[in-house]
Amino acid sequence: MKSQKGRIIVRLLPELNLPGWANRVMVHSTRRDRVRTGRRHLVSMRGWIPMTSPRWRRARKIGLVALIAPTLWTLIVLAAPTEWVRRRIVAQLEARSGRRVELDSVSIGLLGGIHLTGLRIGSATDLKDPWLKSGSIRLDFGVMRLLSGEWRPNRIEVDGMDLRVLRRADGKLELADLLRPKGPRIGRDGRPAPEDAQIAMRLHRARIAVVDEPSRTRIEGREIEGIGYTVGRLLVVEQIRGAVNGGELRFSARIDRTASNLVAEARVRAEDVGIDANLGVLRYAVPVLAGATEGTTGRLGADLVVRGQGTTWPMLVKKLRGRGEVALKRVSIDGTPLMTQLSRFVDLGARRRVGTIQTTFGYRDGRISTDRMTLNIGRVPVAMSGWTDLDGRIDYRLRIVGLENQLPDQARRLLGELKVDLGSMTTLTLQGTLDQMVVAVNGKAIDKKKIRDPLRNLPAEDRERLRLLGRQLREGLLR
Repeated sequence: MKSQKGRIIVRLLPELNLPGWANRVMVHSTRRDRVRTGRRHLVSMRGWIPMTSPRWRRARKIGLVALIAPTLWTLIVLAAPTEWVRRRIVAQLEARSGRRVELDSVSIGLLGGIHLTGLRIGSATDLKDPWLKSGSIRLDFGVMRLLSGEWRPNRIEVDGMDLRVLRRADGKLELADLLRPKGPRIGRDGRPAPEDAQIAMRLHRARIAVVDEPSRTRIEGREIEGIGYTVGRLLVVEQIRGAVNGGELRFSARIDRTASNLVAEARVRAEDVGIDANLGVLRYAVPVLAGATEGTTGRLGADLVVRGQGTTWPMLVKKLRGRGEVALKRVSIDGTPLMTQLSRFVDLGARRRVGTIQTTFGYRDGRISTDRMTLNIGRVPVAMSGWTDLDGRIDYRLRIVGLENQLPDQARRLLGELKVDLGSMTTLTLQGTLDQMVVAVNGKAIDKKKIRDPLRNLPAEDRERLRLLGRQLREGLLR
């Protein structure tokens, strides 16, 4: 009878117009069949999950964790010993770099990660002239990992860094000790240990100054963005790009610091970079620019690739091989030693000369060699071939291309009457050093006095004819 009453009530419930929640009734068969809106031992009729089911208990646990975790992390952020963390990071950096380190402050982000502000790294003895200064650095590990002794992050982001890369006058790199060769890692049991995990790196709005004292070069890049990574003994710069002298400079590199088998390769590309007296390294590839002054201007496009391998860094440098291309547009070389030497041979006048220079070259055994360098300064191109070594010694041949075709008929007839070999006059040599070069004709250095003195002993008619020839040669060469 009781079970029949229960079934009747269940059938009547939809007709009672009760609220929706009241219609969620459960039928439970026991020794006493009854109808309940209870919370235990019930079977769902419309997908309702009993609060004592495993699914409900799991949902409650997830919700509880979701509420507790942010609260706990907020308490850690507020109560974390940031001064202790700051000292620990400084100690780790000094131990690994061998340099003096200063760090202004450390903060822990609400969404995770540690932020460093005001990091400065100097020499091994002081911080008077730090080679690295950063505005903000974000490390993607939390304080709990640092407290446990694990301080290597998986990702580093730097915003607002100032970096100096310096090669001193004695040829030593300021940061050479940071690139020390590394042997395989050995565990406590004497067996090879796994390499360090990869650390991804990203630069934002950085400023990098490259200073090379031996070549008198200073290149400053601004608003630099870059990405790279390090894993074990491998350092990879995937790309660094930034603004230099109104143009863009891009750099990529790969360095393997495996002891006894060092490998390094790099590529540098420049687009529409303005040249000035600070680009001294450029004169090794284009000796025409040696002695460039503030009046030397132009726009540079270049692509250079180098690669080396050796058991030590000095051996690797000796075995470097490379190739490159350089194109200079709207270049002015007035006042350079080459133009000064040429002015002894011919009156160049006061007019400012602007043209182009193009060259392809190779690097091997400490020499930059080319057999295809073309100077288009004026109507007649000048072809150059030769080499420059790292000590600044030079040996080039200059040939004035097609000058005989530019001369008027009268000048050619005059040269024929005087039995002058025009080919010997249009081939010059450029020798000496980048700081003191000598232009020679047929092996004899150009001397303005020696060239002019013999004219005094010639008849007036021949002197006038030679002056006319000189003017026509000059017009054919420089117009």
